[in-house]
This record gives sequence, structure tokens and C-alpha cells, in this order.
Amino acid sequence: MQLRRTRIAWALLVLLLAGCASRHGTAETTAATPNTPVDLEVENHNWSDVVIYLVRGTQRQRLGTVNALSSTVFTFPYRRLGSSGDARLSAHAIGGGGYTSESVLVQPGQMLKWTIESDLSRSSLAVY
Repeated sequence: MQLRRTRIAWALLVLLLAGCASRHGTAETTAATPNTPVDLEVENHNWSDVVIYLVRGTQRQRLGTVNALSSTVFTFPYRRLGSSGDARLSAHAIGGGGYTSESVLVQPGQMLKWTIESDLSRSSLAVY
């Protein structure tokens, strides 16, 4: 009877450890996939609606529009940043000028926050 309890206890321990190991391995693999979402929160303090673009080299991809004096979150897959993970953001006020941010390096799972000011050149970009 004691031997049977010991075997059952060992079997449960092995199953528990196997379950933990498989979950741990899955979390690491999904963290760096090309489809990992990247969130960009844009807070617009400008009096105009602003169109936001993701810029890589000479190519720009439209993410969307942020209304005047409001905030919006854009989500795009990490693969849009390319293999290096660096990109710039560009804001174009409707009926006004434009501004392109400095280049930022983003890792999978990180988030960007861009605060657009009334003077576009005073805007600030942070990576979390």
C-alpha cells in the first residue's frame, strides 16, 4: 500500500513538472514571434486632427488618425518593424505641417507612447 502511494506521488510530481516546463517553453517562444502585437498610444495635444505613420527607411505605413485633443491606441504586428526592430513615427496635422520622430528601437512586447504637442517639433516619444 505504501509503495503504491509513493508511485502515485511520483507520477503526480512528474506530471506537474512536465506541465510547468511546457508552459514555460511556450511563453518564451511566443514572446518573440513576428505576430507579437506592438501598442502605440498617441496622445494628441494639437488643435488639428493628426495622421500617424510608421516610417522604415523611405517607406511609410499609415496607422490611422488621432482626433484633436484626444488619445488613440494603434496596434500592429512586430514584423512591421523589420528584423532590426527600429523605426520612426511621423505625424501630419491635417491642413498643417508634419513632424518625424527620432529613430527608436522596440523589442517584442514593448509599448510606445507618443505625445503630440501643439508645436509638433516639441512632441515626445517613449518606449515602455
